[in-house]
Amino acid sequence: MTEDAHTPTGRCVEPRESGDVGGDQISVGDISGAQGTAIGRNASATVVGSSVEAGAKIDARELRAALEELWQALDNSSLPGESKRRTSAAASNAIDGVEPDRVDDDGVIENVKKVGEVLKETNRAIAEGSSLWNAIKRLAPLLGPVVGGASVVAGWFGLPI
Repeated sequence: MTEDAHTPTGRCVEPRESGDVGGDQISVGDISGAQGTAIGRNASATVVGSSVEAGAKIDARELRAALEELWQALDNSSLPGESKRRTSAAASNAIDGVEPDRVDDDGVIENVKKVGEVLKETNRAIAEGSSLWNAIKRLAPLLGPVVGGASVVAGWFGLPI
């Protein structure tokens, strides 16, 4: 028996490879770009991690504005002295990683994570609707495409978004 390969939408694709698996004839179509593909009887696949868009671009102007909003919210917060200093420094370093024509993705991400870590260490809730909450909500979708989604960014701050 020959089975045609189907896409997730149910559309048939042209078979590329065939093989005899335990008496069944299985044809496999174009599966490029797939994660966790499993083919055959009782096959399974597990995907660990987040799906990150290849070549995701960050709007430098928007990112810088969001980071400056985060820095300002931290500066105006009632965090204890050392926590305020550490979060402000990390936010400032993240801002420094954004130039009009280039974003240091890794540096920005590392420093935004540091801000989140320090905020979590304070065991203070971020009030919904506060300037800090709004800054994080603005920042999350901007960094999201390069880290696996806005919810990943929000998670660094312990927020459900």
